[in-house]
Amino acid sequence: MVFRNYELMRLKYTIISCAFLALSISYAQTDHLDSSSNDKTQQMNLKINTQIDPSYIYDYRDTKYVPPAGKTLLIMGQTVEGIQEYMKAFPEESLPGGWAAYWAITEFKGVEDKYKNETGSSQHHQLLVERFPNTVIQSAMWMIGKWDMPSNTYKGFYDEVLKKYAKWAKSIDRPLYLRLGYEFDGPHNELEPDDYVKAYKYIVNYFRSKKVDNIAYVWHSYAAQPYKGYKLSDWYPGDNYVDWVAISVFGQAYSSDFGEAAQTVLNFAKDHHKPVMLAESNPVYGIENDNNRVWDEWFVNYFSFIYNKNIKAISFINEDWQRLNIPGIGEWKDARLYNNPEVSKAWFDEVNKDKYLKQSADLFKQLGYNN
Repeated sequence: MVFRNYELMRLKYTIISCAFLALSISYAQTDHLDSSSNDKTQQMNLKINTQIDPSYIYDYRDTKYVPPAGKTLLIMGQTVEGIQEYMKAFPEESLPGGWAAYWAITEFKGVEDKYKNETGSSQHHQLLVERFPNTVIQSAMWMIGKWDMPSNTYKGFYDEVLKKYAKWAKSIDRPLYLRLGYEFDGPHNELEPDDYVKAYKYIVNYFRSKKVDNIAYVWHSYAAQPYKGYKLSDWYPGDNYVDWVAISVFGQAYSSDFGEAAQTVLNFAKDHHKPVMLAESNPVYGIENDNNRVWDEWFVNYFSFIYNKNIKAISFINEDWQRLNIPGIGEWKDARLYNNPEVSKAWFDEVNKDKYLKQSADLFKQLGYNN
């Protein structure tokens, strides 16, 4: 009996030892995989050129809510559905410093209440305010040249919409970056410069008359071939009406120099002492699950540009373009970060650096907002 008990004890010990060894091997394999993945994404991030061109370090004038030296405000967007998917995919990651949303000069929809538009996506500014404290709002106002929108604006036809927006803006008690007639020089918007400038100045003057003090006005260029070949300066409403200059970055970042049009806008901003925002950005030809080519072809150029040109704010659109009903973008693909785990990890390895301003109790103070 003693012998049998001894054998049983040996057998139990052997089983436990084997199980412990197998578990140890499993952990070691997992650690190896994690280490291998970390090494790979570290190598991906090392491709980013973090050098700053000193000619893009200049003093800013007649502006507001600019991050301190060496810092860049991080914003994410741009639909209710896209933001909800982003939060579900990355629940453990730090929240960005701001969120992007859209509305139209013609109607007060998607601001206080949720509104699903013809693209099949939804907008809701107030939801972002309530769900994400200690973050800013980047608000894009749609205004195009068709249907006399600009002239109707400066003739006062939309004053009731502006009145409601002004009241809402004053209520949110946070910095609000307002893009008036975003991508004003894009051929798709058909905005004549004279009309655009009149409408832009009318809106700014209206909000100032209503004592709306928490808005930074963003002058946002398409940064590509301009409508009818007009000069960039033709659309400029003046230094007293512009706090920030912005560009869109889609196909541009597939080239390391971003193209001549983007460079023209950056030089214009420097000449007028305005900070620069990448107001809309996304690798529109897709993020695929089975290869990291997009990192080398787009993201490395994107982040290198941010460093090199001393970009002060970026807004990334996390979107599957195929599901949106937007004319003219049929070749754009699914470019959501979580399509590729290694690309998304490399993304967060970069934006989790202290350089990028994210949600925090100190954010508004860093931006110079006195609430």
